Amino acid sequence: MASLTDAQREFVALGAAIGAGCQPCTQYHVRAALKVGLSREEILRALDQAQAVRQEGGVAVANVGRTMLGLGEEAPGGGCLCDASQALVYIGAAAGCNAGGLLARYLEAASGLGLSAEELAEAVQIAQVVKERGAQGFFAKDVERALGKLAPTAAAAGGSGPTGRPTFGPSCCAPGCGG
Repeated sequence: MASLTDAQREFVALGAAIGAGCQPCTQYHVRAALKVGLSREEILRALDQAQAVRQEGGVAVANVGRTMLGLGEEAPGGGCLCDASQALVYIGAAAGCNAGGLLARYLEAASGLGLSAEELAEAVQIAQVVKERGAQGFFAKDVERALGKLAPTAAAAGGSGPTGRPTFGPSCCAPGCGG
């Protein structure tokens, strides 16, 4: 059974950290990438590639709304995948920002670059772990801190949000919402 190297795992993790927008995850994985021997140039390239995928994921999601409104889609900005390391960054970033369509495209391209199905499954699993850790741990703490600072403002506004605007109920993404 094929397994990713430590360096390959860090390419995936860097992509997922950027894709998920997690600063503490990015800090951790930049340090880890340096420890496994990736050069500063390789890490910088991975960070830039992951950011491009994150932006492309945003375009893909916005295009869903544009299509629903009867508008034309915005052109995606992605390029071709040149090597396995780049493919792993792209896979991590697409999984990190929940861009399923992009993820499928990158998995197919990575397969063509010689990565096995087992290696690709491992890459997706790594990306999911990084994304979930960031969301459950770091993001929840950031939200708690931010809301803690705003609590007196919200109370003074009489149940409104921090800007004095009314707060909205749960969306289809909120836990327990039936929508």
